[in-house]
Amino acid sequence: MKNITLSIDDDLYERSRVLAAQRKSSVSGLVRAYLQSLSDAEQRREQARREIRAMIGHFGGKVGRMPSREERNARG
Repeated sequence: MKNITLSIDDDLYERSRVLAAQRKSSVSGLVRAYLQSLSDAEQRREQARREIRAMIGHFGGKVGRMPSREERNARG
C-alpha cells in the first residue's frame, strides 16, 4: 500500500474527521473508498464503451431502418 500526502483546507479536514467518525472510519479510509469508487466507475464506463463499440461493429453501424418522417411524426 502506498502513502500519499494531501493538502486540504482546515475546515474540510475537520468536517471529514466528523464524517469519518460517524462512519466508524478514518479520513484516510474515506479518501481510499472515494478513490476506489472513482476508479471502479471509470472501469465500468470503459467496459460499456468497449461493448458498445463491439455491438456497432457487429451490426456494421446499422441497427435498423430509419423510420420515415411520416412514421416518426405519426400520431397514434
